[in-house]
Amino acid sequence: MEVLILINEKGTLEFEMKDSDSSLGNLLVSKLNDEKGVEFAGFKVEHPSENRCSVIVKTKKGDPVKLVNEKLSEIEEELESFKKDFKAAVK
Repeated sequence: MEVLILINEKGTLEFEMKDSDSSLGNLLVSKLNDEKGVEFAGFKVEHPSENRCSVIVKTKKGDPVKLVNEKLSEIEEELESFKKDFKAAVK
């Protein structure tokens, strides 16, 4: 997946994920909006056939890049845990 940074300014990050549908964007935005320091997090899909998704994060304080990295790590851990549990369940 290719990531293109559109805006990276104090308190605001917008990036585009190419070769991605809205699934990851939706999950990431959901986790970001659970954080107290996040003023706004959202994603958009211009057209479903384009296979790309843009995410925007605005924080009241703190670095949105750091926050996105933290949330992506959480998602990765959750997926690994699910993968382990699923493999155990189907044995």
